[in-house]
Amino acid sequence: MSITWNMIWEAHSDLFIAQNWLECPEDKKKANRLPPQFTYFMGGETTLRVGIIASSSIIREEEFFLAGVLWGNRISNGAKTVIYFVAPNFSVAFLNGISKIGGTISARAVYWREKLTPSLYLIPEEQLCSRSRYALGEERPDWKRWGQRLNPVALQQLMIVKAFFDDLVSRQVRIEIKPQQIAFLWGSFEIAEVRRKGKKFELSTKVKWLKNSDQILKWQKQGWVDASGSLNLEFCATILSILDYLESLEQEGKLRPQDLLALWLHQSGGIIKSVWGSPWPWPWLPKERGENSVLELEEWYFFQGNGQLSVVCPIFEKPLAKAARSILLTCVLERSLLLVHAKDEHGDSLVWDGRVHWLTTLGMEEEIRRWYCWLKDVAKFPIWTLPENWREKGIYELNSQSTLMNHLLMQKGYS
Repeated sequence: MSITWNMIWEAHSDLFIAQNWLECPEDKKKANRLPPQFTYFMGGETTLRVGIIASSSIIREEEFFLAGVLWGNRISNGAKTVIYFVAPNFSVAFLNGISKIGGTISARAVYWREKLTPSLYLIPEEQLCSRSRYALGEERPDWKRWGQRLNPVALQQLMIVKAFFDDLVSRQVRIEIKPQQIAFLWGSFEIAEVRRKGKKFELSTKVKWLKNSDQILKWQKQGWVDASGSLNLEFCATILSILDYLESLEQEGKLRPQDLLALWLHQSGGIIKSVWGSPWPWPWLPKERGENSVLELEEWYFFQGNGQLSVVCPIFEKPLAKAARSILLTCVLERSLLLVHAKDEHGDSLVWDGRVHWLTTLGMEEEIRRWYCWLKDVAKFPIWTLPENWREKGIYELNSQSTLMNHLLMQKGYS
């Protein structure tokens, strides 16, 4: 493939600001920890370095995005550097993402059209930071809308199910409504499900997360509303047993770190509430295939307080890659209509300040902070770290290196 790429570069010498490209060999890719699925070239002079990262297909844009930045950083050595991303296509989020790259590195995007002449098309810089917004996703249904397709008896029974789980909110049970399903969760654990069946519905426990097959069989129960208008006692008792079990795991420190964090972020207790406010449920679902970003954003955490919406992205593995993906998803939030008309539970407007808070541990902070060398506006991505003993003591503090953040916390009595 490298010979083909070199021929393409030579045929479009007027498009780039350098010539006589040198390809990065496979052993250098490995030594420099560059993703092997892409092809890398370098050119330019001592005071102006130029690089190309090319791919005939892109499965994961965040990998391409990060690889280009890493390549630019590798060849830059402190000098002004221009990186060209060459690929058959780019999403709107990717184009806006590379417009965020700054410092010594600047980025351009180039369409590659194999069967066209010319086969390369430089995307104008104004398209990289388009201000137009686009629609994405569909509004998540509420209980009333979800029940409209049920027959009258099933609708009445659904309200009885709702009342039962509403009483469990004090035990941290929350509800996610989707077109064909209503899920009941404790933290990240799904404990029960309502699934639509024509004009009726089925209710059952959900314990796929258990590892003990005997316990799974014991807790697999169907729920129904009996003649007295109550949920069957066996189902209710099983749900309470599941909650007892999960709460015991929390108290005994046996939850996985990501599950414990999910539980506490959904609770928004202590310092979390003081810094960001109360949880704000993500109100969107994908409307069409390909809207994966809507699902990915649902895995973030959103908080509301004093008319402001705060967005938190936890990063606890593959820090550089996760941060790269979060930058692209931030561009989705910026350029889509997803948060434009955000409202709280009272119908009052919420305003997002454009920041995405990276929440991580002390051990990963330094790695994530490398992105600060490559971004134009690092203030849009403040980094927060949990205390070292957060699993044992709880999230009693959040640490940020931002002077502004620390000042605000000190005003609130947290430092």
